[in-house]
Amino acid sequence: MARADSLWSQRGDLARLRESMELYEKVLSQDPTSVEALWRLSRACWWLGTHSPEGERLAIFEKGMEYGKKAILFKDDCAPCHYWLGVNYGVYGESKGVLKSLSMVEPIKEEMNKVIQLDPGFMHGGAYRILGRMAHKLPWFAGGSNKESVQYLKQALQYGPNSFLTRLFLAETYLAMDEKELARKELEWCINAPEPSDPGDREDRRKAQRLYQENFR
Repeated sequence: MARADSLWSQRGDLARLRESMELYEKVLSQDPTSVEALWRLSRACWWLGTHSPEGERLAIFEKGMEYGKKAILFKDDCAPCHYWLGVNYGVYGESKGVLKSLSMVEPIKEEMNKVIQLDPGFMHGGAYRILGRMAHKLPWFAGGSNKESVQYLKQALQYGPNSFLTRLFLAETYLAMDEKELARKELEWCINAPEPSDPGDREDRRKAQRLYQENFR
């Protein structure tokens, strides 16, 4: 498991990610009830799917959902299990289109509320971050609200003040509200922070740099 975890930290190279998945699968072949391997595979499917060609994504996200559901069957009080299941619900819905996204709203909320109940600080307040992103992205008739988005994202920052993704999402919400100076502050934090080692943080920092150039240059 340690070797697979090390490879996950190098997931910017998809070959390393796939190697980590093979190792997690090997753990499962020896112990099909390994919750630790199951939620890590659910997480890996999210990353692999979001970095794969569009035509391949749905099948990968479906696999991620399957791993997450299995993990919860074995251990319902597992915050990572609920979190990555909810994340896969979200990216699956996005890939399917607007109507499918709307049908996934309640399942995603259910998983994120479970994470908040179990471990609100998991993934730097990740459940609040996802609820905040949903509130920003959803149309008003489906519960969308930029004001609510800001509230959730600020809650996420309380648990993870150094989260590039939370600050990027907050900046995007502020821009939608025409709160440009507040957006600038969040983007400048991302740009001025030291270069992160985590592949996800590096991607989010680059996105923040692009958003800054589009709006403030």
